[in-house]
Amino acid sequence: MSERNYNRQAAKRQRISEPTLIVGVDVGNSFNAVGFMNKEGKVLGSCGKLYNNREGFEQCIKMIEGLKARYCFRDVLIGMEPTGHYWRKLAYFAKEHGYEVRFVRTMALKHHRELDESSSSKSDRRDAFTIANITREGKYIDTVIEDGVLRQLRTLSKARERLLRYSVSAQNSLHAAVDDYFPELHGIFWSMASRTLWVILEMCPFPEDVVSMEVSTLQEWIARTSRKHAGSVRKAKALYEAAQRSIGVKQTGSADRYRVRMCLEEVKRTVLTLKDMDRQLKSMVKEIPSASYLMTIPGIGPISLPFSCFVKNFYELINPQTTQFGANIGEIIHFWQFSKVAFLPKFLDSRRAKDQKF
Repeated sequence: MSERNYNRQAAKRQRISEPTLIVGVDVGNSFNAVGFMNKEGKVLGSCGKLYNNREGFEQCIKMIEGLKARYCFRDVLIGMEPTGHYWRKLAYFAKEHGYEVRFVRTMALKHHRELDESSSSKSDRRDAFTIANITREGKYIDTVIEDGVLRQLRTLSKARERLLRYSVSAQNSLHAAVDDYFPELHGIFWSMASRTLWVILEMCPFPEDVVSMEVSTLQEWIARTSRKHAGSVRKAKALYEAAQRSIGVKQTGSADRYRVRMCLEEVKRTVLTLKDMDRQLKSMVKEIPSASYLMTIPGIGPISLPFSCFVKNFYELINPQTTQFGANIGEIIHFWQFSKVAFLPKFLDSRRAKDQKF
């Protein structure tokens, strides 16, 4: 560990004073385990089963307030392992009540458990105390629990990323179906997201269907959905000739037509939904204070800016003197890979050297 990281961890330990109550939470699907400690590591209490509902959360708050009054604590530091999506409800509930929430890495919890008792055996209550002990030592992650438009942008970005995977899978399925029945279409339409291709597959998905059509009819369909109306005649003739010499599967039936229709409907649904999501992202990004500065960098636009939902100020993300740098270094790497901006590292180094805020 570098000297800078030691100093940062020392600052985290100094943040925990005598009147600080340390709370460790082992988050689960149905219920959570909670352990309480003071700065010296003395166990003050625990609860092995707090259910993930309002009654369970209010019971946790009641236990915290009771310990604060009993031992004269002035502030509370809650550490938890961000397991799946189960942590969100409790983290936001604690934030609404004015408590500070920090996260503990899963691997840190595993190694610390083995060091404490030289055993890898696991229980919810034991993990809660281990998390509290890691938090007490300052070995937690600086957490940014966003709210407002930042949380909305993060939610929409995650949904878009998931839908993008579905869209790629759907287009691959349609690509495979076209390969089986009409492989010559790939030389005429370069993308499975082409509106003209959608019309052709909807009206005449197989070569024998195209051959039974008039070239003028094909030209009309292509001109109606294509941006370049002048090339519709040439493309219609190419489509008709490709259908005449197609090497696709000849013996087709109702199951084959259902396969093409199902793949086509899935492609249309995902592609159109992605475009609607992009419009939503563009309107929401404008509400981020630092978005206008970030989008002045070539190669960065509103769609390649989803990492902004994790921080409120881009300078805090790239400035190594801030406590948020370590927490968001993974987001910086993801951003470099996502935006493909080759000069961005040099850009960040120059900004650090000048020490200028945007």
